[in-house]
Amino acid sequence: MRAEHLQALAREALEMFLLERAETDEEFAFWLDARLAATLPNKASAPLDPESFRRRAEALLSAAGSGRRRRRWDDWDADIDEATLEELIGAAEPFLAVGRGADALAILKPVAGALADYWPESAHWDETLHEFFPRLDQMIAQAVLMDGVSQETRDELTDELRGWQDEVAAYGADDAFSTTIAACMRGWDDLGLEDALAGRGQGWPPGGRSDSLEGDLTRARLAALAGMGRIEAYLNLSRAAGLHCEHSVKLAQLGRVDEAIATAHQRLATPDDMLRVVQAVAAAGQMDAALDLAAWGLALQARDENCDDWRRGAGKVSLARWLREKAQEASRRDIMLMAARAAFEESLAREDFRAASRLASAKDWPGLREELLAVLVAAPHAFERIEILLDEDLIDEAVACVDPHEARFNPYDDALERLAEQAYADHPDWTIALACRMADPIMSEGRSGHYETAAGWLAIAARAHAASGRSEEWHEHLEKLIETHRRKHKLRPLLEALRYVAD
Repeated sequence: MRAEHLQALAREALEMFLLERAETDEEFAFWLDARLAATLPNKASAPLDPESFRRRAEALLSAAGSGRRRRRWDDWDADIDEATLEELIGAAEPFLAVGRGADALAILKPVAGALADYWPESAHWDETLHEFFPRLDQMIAQAVLMDGVSQETRDELTDELRGWQDEVAAYGADDAFSTTIAACMRGWDDLGLEDALAGRGQGWPPGGRSDSLEGDLTRARLAALAGMGRIEAYLNLSRAAGLHCEHSVKLAQLGRVDEAIATAHQRLATPDDMLRVVQAVAAAGQMDAALDLAAWGLALQARDENCDDWRRGAGKVSLARWLREKAQEASRRDIMLMAARAAFEESLAREDFRAASRLASAKDWPGLREELLAVLVAAPHAFERIEILLDEDLIDEAVACVDPHEARFNPYDDALERLAEQAYADHPDWTIALACRMADPIMSEGRSGHYETAAGWLAIAARAHAASGRSEEWHEHLEKLIETHRRKHKLRPLLEALRYVAD
């Protein structure tokens, strides 16, 4: 609807709206100026002012705590607006996409400098701000490798980066700008790189001597090649470096879908990589081919020994969820149900169980439900196991999955409490053992802020005693608790009120 309204506007009216907003909204004006500069030919656009981006970054960073140092976790006037900082960094992306590295540097370099200056104040308390360092490092490395960035500029930037690197490394941000420093110093001059770009090399780097820095530099070079439109060089280098995912994605983006799929079948090793390729194939207008490739990828056995089980599992869940939803849209029910099953078997998540229930037909669901529940019950760990079993009214099965004496269960688990409430009539001994174990540590350790939680568990124990005809036993136990904790003035009235629960 919004798009239709904009299309119906006269050009003059749209210009007026944009200018009015830019005059009153500094953030919008900043965004608009950068976007306009990116859309104009390089020679026609006015040079970007690095100082304005520096001031904007400094204003965002200094807004947190008004520049004073933090002494406690709660001693902070305001959090950094990381979304706006991300937008500021993202203003460089349109320039990188069209090979205008110098313009991108006018944005990225002052932002990186401001972050490096601010880092000593925030390093000891930071939770997420450090994540901007690798993003800036990769983007600046990409920019300096582009045409139009002189060697003199690279040399000057190297000196600045080394200074920033030393400053932030003293506060835990090791190697924050290592990729960019390598890009500035090495550029495109590595021995054998020209052959690799031309498709003459056997592999990159020569001799297969690669590490994380070398891999990051190669990816920065690929990004620079893509921005500069050097597509054949991109394909040659990605093939030589064994970056098969990047190679396949680029083939799909070029419309060479059959080649992309063939490379994926032969080379891809992880579900994460497979997802990137199938999304590129789908974006190229080949949805059926993307669905078939994703289905094949779900059944793919691990090829990458460096991919740990957790990361492989998370990637498989993402691939299965994508396939489940896209197969539904394409009315590919066989693939949809296979993906729904795979998503739940890997995640054991409530949302995936519900998705399978929603997508399966009335005919398919009973059998699929039994399969999924069998996987859930047999799994050694399943974070939402109790919730799912409660949803399905499988109280006995849920009780069987919970050893009341295991330390991994905690009294603040709402699902566990709901299970105890529903189970006490048929499983009184289990309920009593669980409820008392949940309540006892809170009382004995004097966690006064959680006494009501303990009382809630004891109320469940009281009802379990009553349901099994053991109210007298409960009252004896309760009186002992009252005596034991008689000096805990916040707890005692809560315990005394429990005298009437089992009656």
